[in-house]
Amino acid sequence: MSGPTPRRTLVTGADTDLGRAFVRRLHAAGDELVLAGGERAALEALADELSGLSGARPEVLPGDLADELDLDLVVRRLLTGTRPIDLLVVGPTPPSTRALPEADVAEVRAALDRSAGAVLALLRAALPGMISRRHPGPGGAITVTGPAGYLPVPGPAGLDGAAQAYIGMLTEALAHTFSRDGLALTTVCPTPPHVEKERWRLAGAMPLHVAPPDADAVAAAALADHAAGRALCVPGVGPRALVGVSRLVPFPAVRVAAGLRRGSLPQALRGRRGPRGARPAGIALVTGGSSGIGATYAEHLASAGHDLVLVARDAIRLEEVADRLRAQAVRVDVLVADLATAAGRAKVAERVAAAERPIDLLVNNAGFATAGEFVDTDPAALRANYEVNMAAVLELTAAALPGMVARGRGDIVNVSSVAGFLPGRGSVYSAGKSYVTALSRTLALTLVDTGVRVMALCPGYTRTEFHARLGQERSGPEWLWMDADEVVAEGMADLEAGKAVSVPGAVYKTIVGVTRVMPRALLRALAARSASGRG
Repeated sequence: MSGPTPRRTLVTGADTDLGRAFVRRLHAAGDELVLAGGERAALEALADELSGLSGARPEVLPGDLADELDLDLVVRRLLTGTRPIDLLVVGPTPPSTRALPEADVAEVRAALDRSAGAVLALLRAALPGMISRRHPGPGGAITVTGPAGYLPVPGPAGLDGAAQAYIGMLTEALAHTFSRDGLALTTVCPTPPHVEKERWRLAGAMPLHVAPPDADAVAAAALADHAAGRALCVPGVGPRALVGVSRLVPFPAVRVAAGLRRGSLPQALRGRRGPRGARPAGIALVTGGSSGIGATYAEHLASAGHDLVLVARDAIRLEEVADRLRAQAVRVDVLVADLATAAGRAKVAERVAAAERPIDLLVNNAGFATAGEFVDTDPAALRANYEVNMAAVLELTAAALPGMVARGRGDIVNVSSVAGFLPGRGSVYSAGKSYVTALSRTLALTLVDTGVRVMALCPGYTRTEFHARLGQERSGPEWLWMDADEVVAEGMADLEAGKAVSVPGAVYKTIVGVTRVMPRALLRALAARSASGRG
């Protein structure tokens, strides 16, 4: 009789220290391996090492996951029915070296694609086949995040942390969804490797003694927690305590901690919020400006005397809104663009970055959700969701910041959602909004003393066309629903108050407050029970 079929595992980032640690432990456990990573020589050397130990040489897939063709090579390997993959380990990616506004758009976009974009594509390719096979290994996936995904920090690490927030949220949401299918999904949160030489700093200011376990210990802990069906693995007592309390730390306290590095305690306390007060009327650009919260923002800004640039795909509806607003004696330009396309984003980014009639307020409002389960949703629709909800926010923000910082003033409002605090049932929407909120927070820390404000607006249920476009009826009691006018008015007031995160409505402030103290496992269960199944 033949023995059980060996588990077949694909490891990305296999050319990194943590990736190699995963590979060696999986090889020792008898897994058949496929190695992916950016450095061909390092992958070949590792494959030779393993071949010398067992005689079986792993497959090697060299390439950069930020490159569309290289990513497609790994996706196709996950989709193949020949020697199918039972476990996917998405290893670490190179850390960012420059922050906004210094980093250019292509640089930050490649970093996002290499991490969050790759995780999205690889999970969507891998999970359907794993569900049908149900390898007892167990099958499923392990992803890698970091402390900055849970507690915001300024600078390049903060940009990486925003992507890690997305990866962690998506993994935790899918873990609950697919546990019934016999799959385990785990996200592991190791402390950044550099803390062996320098203590990790909370918000770049307060040194925390959280010396990390080595790569082998991290891999061992992740594999053990994955086998036990745990969604989150944080190796080490210090890191585990840090992540555990991260949701309890209010963002103004993080701002104070960051301020201590730059000056005295009184100065730090004054910096617990960003610049306060109303700005003079200028030029505002609003994406998704033809309906919903975007159109309402345009109406409020026009009534305050701002000239407008409205962006949307629907030229007819865009012109209708523009004609209505021009009656208020303001200039309204329209820009027809599809932010799901590179050409559409470039067109809008060019206007955002223009020195002539510069943009004083950018409202990144465009966004949409997908209906249905994650594994049933067309990968192209998931990619379009990623491009609009995440990549467009990053690219347009990166285009706006250099000019705003040079002028010493400017505002960016990123429309996120209360959903970003909740690991919705298999929902890329929740994960994408967690990215938008995390990005806004890290930029608020990074841009201190520049005169530029960045805020995430996180509404709950709002009376717009959002649910109708998903083919869904409004659900829940009426008191859960807010008018777009209320959402925008409170958001504008919070921006003038210097807040980095605005949650309109007392009900939603309470909900977000409760999520900060609720155990993560219970939060996942409740979110899954109440979710509408959006992909």
